[in-house]
Amino acid sequence: LVNNAAAIQQAINACNTAGGGHVIVPAGLFMCGPLTMKSNVDLQISSGAILRLLPYGTGNGTVAGSYPNTGTTDAYADFIYAKKLTNIEITGSGLIDGQGNDWWRAFEVNAAIGRPTLIAIEGCTNVAVLGISLQNSPCTHVGIGKGCDNVTIKSLTITAPPSPTSHNTDGVDTWSKNIEISNCNISTGDDNIAMDDQSDNVSVKHCTFGDGHGCSIGSYTEYINNILVDSCSFTKTSAGIRLKTARGRGGVEQYITYSNLTMSGVTNPIWITSYYPKLPTSPTADTVQAVTSTTPSWQHITIKNVTATGASNAGILWGLPEKAISDVVVDNVNISATTGMTANFVSGLTFKNGTTITASNGAALTTHSSTFSGINEATGEPVASAVDEVTNSSVKCYPNPITNGNFYISAPSEIENISVVSINGSTI
Repeated sequence: LVNNAAAIQQAINACNTAGGGHVIVPAGLFMCGPLTMKSNVDLQISSGAILRLLPYGTGNGTVAGSYPNTGTTDAYADFIYAKKLTNIEITGSGLIDGQGNDWWRAFEVNAAIGRPTLIAIEGCTNVAVLGISLQNSPCTHVGIGKGCDNVTIKSLTITAPPSPTSHNTDGVDTWSKNIEISNCNISTGDDNIAMDDQSDNVSVKHCTFGDGHGCSIGSYTEYINNILVDSCSFTKTSAGIRLKTARGRGGVEQYITYSNLTMSGVTNPIWITSYYPKLPTSPTADTVQAVTSTTPSWQHITIKNVTATGASNAGILWGLPEKAISDVVVDNVNISATTGMTANFVSGLTFKNGTTITASNGAALTTHSSTFSGINEATGEPVASAVDEVTNSSVKCYPNPITNGNFYISAPSEIENISVVSINGSTI
């Protein structure tokens, strides 16, 4: 095996010294050890090129031709690494192959092994990862670490065997702000995407998810803000909308929108919990604890225009007895599942605009210490509420007309016309 790391690194360094440029990996198979990016450099993996990690050795990095360790037994540098750089790109239509199988088997024997991420970015500004394919990473495929700003991830194909064959093979992990992820196809053994601590202003659009644990937030969620997942499809993922954290891992988690999604054969279409990795055996099995700065506080969550078929469970929303999940709007969502949705310690769960939950076994919605509106618990059919949609948010309608037949409308200017429509679309 020939290790091409020195030659590629020399080219990266030379481009940086010259003020910037492109390092092109041509068509062919190139074995390689770890690389360090430099500012103003585009590393292009050409069509027909395979950049393949040197294989896992014995854990100490001394086996000839194996991936070198960092000088510490069972610790390995990330494959393509960037820290505190500006204007970097990894592009092309070629493949980065992590040769993960031996790493995963080694992890099963020694869970403390420090496996490399294929692409790891920390504290960098103006980053683009475009077009390439990645497969079988020893651990995470793409990690956007803390301190990054203005990151574009587009048109990636990321594949690894489903769990339990591969371990911790997340597609893309984010720990930073101003990140756009779009048009990616991701099937892995763990989270397809995971947005963790400090993920702020992150959008995920037009992505396709296969095997994996879903398009997730967490499990570390200190300051999660302004997240949008839109126009994505999920096929046989273990979860679709997966928001997960735990005491000591949380903080502020707010303004989160999942919209325009289709799910087929997804085990849990909606999973929002303040317990990780396991839920309590029942909502009464846990006791109230003091609220701290790291207590999860899921709030202002919108789930809109979602269709899920062939699910095992319609969903689980499970807050803490000391801190409920609050202000969750489920808008025009239709889920068919074997069992219904569970809501424990949820305040202000609103089902609207014809949302239905169809459960073949048991009640559509089961609750504990929760408040909800807009759905029949037993049947999962809509229940009319005061006003689901108004063109102008300053228009108010109260109380629910169903309550006593009378309602009142106020607006800041002259009212030209009023139409009242029932939940099935007929004019009253």
